[in-house]
Amino acid sequence: MAKTMMVVMVVWAVALPAVAADNTIKGKLDIQFNSRVQVDSAGNPNVGVKDVYTFDVTVVDTLGFQGTIQALPTILTSRMGSEKQKADLTYNLNLLVANPANLTQKKAVGKLVGDVQIDKQGVYHFDQGTLRIAVDAMGKAAGFESAFRGTAVGKPPKNASLAEKVKKQAQTLTRQVKGKTVSLIVKDYDIMTLRGLVLAAGPVRSYPETTVTGEMMYDYERSAWYFRNLTMTYQADGKTVTDKVTGNIKWVESPQRKTNGQGQYEFDVRFNEPEQTSSEAAVFQKADDEAAFFATDTTLPSLTGTAKYVDRFRGDTVTSSTVTVDLVGNNLNKTQVVNAFKLIWLVDVVPVNAE
Repeated sequence: MAKTMMVVMVVWAVALPAVAADNTIKGKLDIQFNSRVQVDSAGNPNVGVKDVYTFDVTVVDTLGFQGTIQALPTILTSRMGSEKQKADLTYNLNLLVANPANLTQKKAVGKLVGDVQIDKQGVYHFDQGTLRIAVDAMGKAAGFESAFRGTAVGKPPKNASLAEKVKKQAQTLTRQVKGKTVSLIVKDYDIMTLRGLVLAAGPVRSYPETTVTGEMMYDYERSAWYFRNLTMTYQADGKTVTDKVTGNIKWVESPQRKTNGQGQYEFDVRFNEPEQTSSEAAVFQKADDEAAFFATDTTLPSLTGTAKYVDRFRGDTVTSSTVTVDLVGNNLNKTQVVNAFKLIWLVDVVPVNAE
């Protein structure tokens, strides 16, 4: 699934402090798909071989994430579909905080560390894992730990039995663009369902625990991720805030990708996108314009920009990728940008990057 898969008062519109237009996510990601290279005679990964995602990414100028996520893939037996190897993710990232008054002054404050188990149905069990942000006491800041919790339900492995795969029905996605409704019918897709997924607080306490529910859908025909019924809920200034996330992340390849390895994700991830009232003239406008569906509007609160890939191939198989991330949070506050980073690049790093 990627490029080529208690009662609370919910406040939808909370007055937040003025936000800068340059809350960004920038940096590099190096991916080594070792499980695609070290294989047996049947083409299955060798037992114990892990893919390695190496991060050097800065978020909102002051937060640094440096280290690795290692992904051990599921290996199923060919006859019974039982697990020969259980999949998991192992996180080991250093957390750095820069001095806002002098961004060249940085301190390592803790770690993003722990494991997440993935079962053969493609369920990421954060609730059974040990993934957490662990921050040391430093200066006037107290130390703390905060865990990732909940589940994320993805697709079963490629060689899972048919009984483990759900029959898909065509889905219709709609959005408002300049007063008219545009729609897409999606037939070939995979869905990542987030069930009470809790993003850990940190790396400093001002970034709260956040509960995510909803779906991320990958459309194989258009090579795009869509956000559907996805919300992020957290506490800010003693109030419950819920951000509604919409929009898409579209994969666009260079025509010469097989020789130059180039492609990029183009981001248009929107927060609390307003519903627009259709005018009389809009009734007569075309309602299924795909170009309009993917139109970017940086005047809206949104995460836009690119993640540019240079892939290396063995035949048709991508064996490694170098990724340059350059994203801007237009009219987004820091919490919103940090939450987007945690979800897309930390929780969903494998689905977003696996061919």
